[in-house]
Amino acid sequence: MEKELLKTEDLCFSYGDDNFALNKINISVLKNDFLSVIGRNGSGKSTLVKLISGIYSQYNGKVYLHCKDICSYSKKEVSKILSYLPQSSLNGNNGLNVFEFLLLGRYAYKRFSDFSFSEYDKKSVQDSIEVTGISNFIKKSVNELSGGEKQKVLITLSLVQLDINSDLSDKILIIDEPLTFLDVNFQYEIFSILEKLNKEKKLTVILVTHNINLALKYTGKTLLLDKGEMIVFDETKKVITEDIIEKYFRVKSKIISFDDDYHILTNNLKQANGK
Repeated sequence: MEKELLKTEDLCFSYGDDNFALNKINISVLKNDFLSVIGRNGSGKSTLVKLISGIYSQYNGKVYLHCKDICSYSKKEVSKILSYLPQSSLNGNNGLNVFEFLLLGRYAYKRFSDFSFSEYDKKSVQDSIEVTGISNFIKKSVNELSGGEKQKVLITLSLVQLDINSDLSDKILIIDEPLTFLDVNFQYEIFSILEKLNKEKKLTVILVTHNINLALKYTGKTLLLDKGEMIVFDETKKVITEDIIEKYFRVKSKIISFDDDYHILTNNLKQANGK
């Protein structure tokens, strides 16, 4: 049995109105899991990953990180174990180039008054760059990067934050919608990088995605949310099925096996309700 890295118990959250609530979410994330969180817009996916990342603190239920209540950790302690990448851009970084920007990931390891970077800090950045394959644009300004390049830089920043040269098998990377506005080639590149980190570095990865085809192809477990409710949490192949796609995403589909891989056919999809 793999070690449990993160767990929720009856996790509930409300924004204070009658339109939305996250209700009794119970999940267990194990060491080396590659987990996708799926569901239609408004199902609570982004809210959930903010809760389990420690971004939101006003909730009912429990979130455990390494078997301890996440609220018992300081923000700096959490940042050394768990890295959260929100849906955001890198604009407005005052002309920093990529290498300079990545050094900011080392602040979790600095004293408040320490503004210098050691050789170990620089090595951590360089080693992270090599893992994600972004060495060809590390001197570019962050504000000049394409969408795909920015996403790769953010993943690299997480590796710097988690300390690439430490044991990553007890650490977690959480990403909210890493594929937004990306071309197809960048989508596959991002998932390939995450798969490499999961398989070779044993990093546990949790990601929110609308691309259920890539979730089916790459992730081992999937959590399906609908209107704030946990519908199913299981092996991805048991969650992303034709019946579930029709019921919860309201489209008809066909899942085929090809070359030891699975693909969701999307040609001529019809609304499940016939409209």
